[in-house]
Amino acid sequence: MRARTVTTADGSLIEGIRAVLAGAEEARLCVAFASAAGVHLVGSELGKLRGRARVLVTTQFGTTTTDALSRATALGADVRVLNPAGSRTYHPKLYVGRAGKRLSAVIGSANLTGGLVSNIEAAVHLEGTSRDSALADAWARADAWWNDRLAQPWLPGAVAEPEPVADWGGDPALFDLVRREVGRDPVFETLGPDRKRNVVVECTPQGVYVETARSREKGTGPQLVPSWMVALAWDYLRAHGTLTNRYLLDVLHVHRSAFVCALLARLPDVRRRPGRGITLEWQAPQPPPPEPPRFRPGRG
Repeated sequence: MRARTVTTADGSLIEGIRAVLAGAEEARLCVAFASAAGVHLVGSELGKLRGRARVLVTTQFGTTTTDALSRATALGADVRVLNPAGSRTYHPKLYVGRAGKRLSAVIGSANLTGGLVSNIEAAVHLEGTSRDSALADAWARADAWWNDRLAQPWLPGAVAEPEPVADWGGDPALFDLVRREVGRDPVFETLGPDRKRNVVVECTPQGVYVETARSREKGTGPQLVPSWMVALAWDYLRAHGTLTNRYLLDVLHVHRSAFVCALLARLPDVRRRPGRGITLEWQAPQPPPPEPPRFRPGRG
């Protein structure tokens, strides 16, 4: 059996999870929480496993969203919710896949959220066969949780709708920053050599509605750029300090990357790095210096 540590620091965590799913004939994703961004990050792999992936989550803490589970279901995954009784909490982070006798798993700290690329997370990526007890036990444990008598099939409407800004990464400040920039100037020009106008006609909890020259020509009206796309890019940029348009498109799979980069470039503490490519940099705000101690004369 081969084992290696994977983390968000170098992107190996999301690569490892995608490898587990891409090489599987069937898969189990046992995580506490799921968000739309997290499902999106493995959406291509889940789609290819149509009908052969099981996703088990909890809704006890209000972090798992309806949008996430709807997306997983639309990709063909079988979804259940496990909310243990009493003081117990369902809180694993286990991704395991099987192809014949081959097994692979990622076991660590990361839920199925945007934290797969933006949090500080670590896990172990295991590859071997059903003869390796660690992998066989991981598969058996995933099935045991799935078959728990308290695990219930998820149905639309079974989970409370998220709060109005939950899709913005649960960060009301980001929603406010975007609305402020849209109010200041709703036109966001892409940053490449062929600059194109994106006009934001509305900013909502679900995302921003953007009109382009193409959408006007086709008469399709403004198109929604989901808020989780912006939040995923924003969180990654702040976590890693830099974000390229190519990484956003090819690795994070945000297909409105040109607009998202143009939007982020106008937010506080973000600047575009000089050069031909599109690279954004984020400079963390520095705290104010501490006040010098006040002199208090002693008593004579």
